[in-house]
Amino acid sequence: MEKKLFYAPVEHPRCGDDLEHPWKYAVPAYKAAPHVWQVGGQDDVCAYLLDSGEGLILIDTGYRASFYLLIDRIWRAGYDPKQIKKILLSHWHWDHVNGARYLQELTGAEVWISSIDEEQHQLWKDRTDPLPMVDYKVDHFYDDSTTIDLGRFSIHTRLTPGHTPGATSFWFDDTDETTGEIFRCAMHGGIGVGLMAKSYLEENGLSLELPHIFIKDCLELADSWKVDICLPSHLNQGNVKPNIPEDKTDYRVWIDGELWGDVLRDRAEAVKKMYPEVYSAG
Repeated sequence: MEKKLFYAPVEHPRCGDDLEHPWKYAVPAYKAAPHVWQVGGQDDVCAYLLDSGEGLILIDTGYRASFYLLIDRIWRAGYDPKQIKKILLSHWHWDHVNGARYLQELTGAEVWISSIDEEQHQLWKDRTDPLPMVDYKVDHFYDDSTTIDLGRFSIHTRLTPGHTPGATSFWFDDTDETTGEIFRCAMHGGIGVGLMAKSYLEENGLSLELPHIFIKDCLELADSWKVDICLPSHLNQGNVKPNIPEDKTDYRVWIDGELWGDVLRDRAEAVKKMYPEVYSAG
């Protein structure tokens, strides 16, 4: 099998760019960890469903156009979407939050995001470009000193600015009761580096420190978070789709103790190359 995950974006139309034909990009739900399913439904933005044993947690919600695929994948994974208790948003961008409002209305679930990205949400929610925002109500802000707890899960958050000012990363442990193994799972809040270009930051009134904070955090988390299962926020950020196993319940194909560090170091280097005047070749 090829390296299961590595940051190497592929060039193809994304579901969000083809609002009339989201089914063309459909992928099945698959288990990513013992009690975690990837249910995003299309081959772009991921959404992770965590079965806490006392209700469901959903990390990110995808596009509005693919919301029906998200709901379908949750059912196909064996769960009732109405059991979602908490919706954790990694950052405010349309492609990650545009199902939150619908799930709020369907389930009454709490919506969480960083306070910084809620400010961005309020600034951008009435714009119609590049994609319309489906507005939603935030119930809680992350406090990185406190875990988000439900059932078997205690989810740690970490503000990781860069892709957005308030992008938030998550880590939690998940236990396979059959084998007794405990796996550390983690998802970075946003490793797309294009929005850290100086021209973009200046055009949108964002801090020019964001890229440098991102680099520092990536290098720190690459070493300090010992991760067994790296959860990508986009399938097209790596070689994921070709390696989805025939048995969609076989999460073991995603176990890779080196991947988390490899990905974050790679992304830090990519941003450094955007600022050669700061980060010399030496």
